[in-house]
Amino acid sequence: MNIGWTTLATLEEAQKMAAELVTAHLAACVQISGPISSYYLWHGKLDIAEEYRLTIKFLVEQTGKLESWLRENHPYEVPQWLAVSADRIGASYGRWAADEAGVQQPAQNAHSARQEVMRFSKQGRNFLRKKHFKEAEEVFSEALKLDEKNPYILVGLADTCRGLKKFEQAISYYEKVLKFDALNIFALRGIGDAYRGLLMYKSAIPYWLRYMESNKRDIYVMVRLAESFNKIDDFTRAESFYLMALEVNGGDKYALLGLGSLYYKAENDDKAAEYFDKLLALDDSYVAVLTMVGNICRRRCNYEAASQYYEKAVSLEPWNSFAIYGLGDCHRGLADWEQAIQCWVKILENEPNNQELLTRIGDAMLNLNRLDKALEYYTHSLKAGFNMYTLLGMSKLYQRKGNFSEAEKCCRQILQKVPDHPRTMAALAAIYNELGDTDKIIDIKAKIAAYEQV
Repeated sequence: MNIGWTTLATLEEAQKMAAELVTAHLAACVQISGPISSYYLWHGKLDIAEEYRLTIKFLVEQTGKLESWLRENHPYEVPQWLAVSADRIGASYGRWAADEAGVQQPAQNAHSARQEVMRFSKQGRNFLRKKHFKEAEEVFSEALKLDEKNPYILVGLADTCRGLKKFEQAISYYEKVLKFDALNIFALRGIGDAYRGLLMYKSAIPYWLRYMESNKRDIYVMVRLAESFNKIDDFTRAESFYLMALEVNGGDKYALLGLGSLYYKAENDDKAAEYFDKLLALDDSYVAVLTMVGNICRRRCNYEAASQYYEKAVSLEPWNSFAIYGLGDCHRGLADWEQAIQCWVKILENEPNNQELLTRIGDAMLNLNRLDKALEYYTHSLKAGFNMYTLLGMSKLYQRKGNFSEAEKCCRQILQKVPDHPRTMAALAAIYNELGDTDKIIDIKAKIAAYEQV
């Protein structure tokens, strides 16, 4: 059984509610005491009220129905509702309460069974806190044999299964609780997490929304909801829940991270940077965030600022290829070819056939006039297959060497795959200009003009 307390303003209201709860078989017994004096803050001001207190004894199985009834019928805007589990229940009293509610009691002594269940429950929770999931599962399973409808045991077993990543099994236990206690907050929150574990975000959302009806300021679930709406591409609702979480706590790291990432994904760089900067002011150890802010600065061609973010990321994770690549690209933007090459070569140690990097290093070598090394990287890149930018770089290299036939050949290979590519035709025009081939220059320029008109 559970014991709950609520208050009402008048004796008449208290008597009416007590009678209705008992006659509707929602409570076994309701006692009225008072008048009592209640002191509390309401909208920031001290309020003192004379009230009558109801002490309500009810079966665990009736919890969901009783709480639902109270929400619909209590006259207060924010009614008091506190409930605890009864540790000791007289055997005859327990049988009477169950009989009046039409609930079948187990044949064994109710008190001793209750004590044993409580012992198992405490032991299981202790194992669960220590993340000893196997031991917790064994203990909760034994308790369930004694009381198969005990919500604390069912939720404990479900939480344990979730810890063991047995998400389907966890869901089945949570659902058993919700059948007789549809608003059990632990089951609602847990089943949402279990569906999330299965990557079934759409299935998790309704349970968390129902949970939020009773726990409107739970940031953990707000962020979970925002994340789930983001996963199903509902940007508007994802944004609203992240913002809601930040209204409760403007310094919540997960909300700041989620909202920044949401805007980053939507390519809203200004808003993404705003929330990422707030997060980094609290904790600058988020490598992914440092890298994303670096990317934003780099897209704006602010290479000095971007470099600072990338360098911080690399200091935390020297192997992070995204940060190293971005840092290399900043050096490229600043025409610091030596530093760019050093960064990209680090990545090639783990990705030796990365065609984009091979081409970029080839371009950097070409800018340093190290033609043989540039050719080496370009050749390695083409072993992976066709790459237009590699061939353009090789064409420029051969021009610089005075080998115009090879330079032309590179351009022709591109045009076979990408006809009328303007940059390639411009490169061909430059080659023909070097050769003094007026007819071919005229022909290429005509094609370029025709392409631009289209």
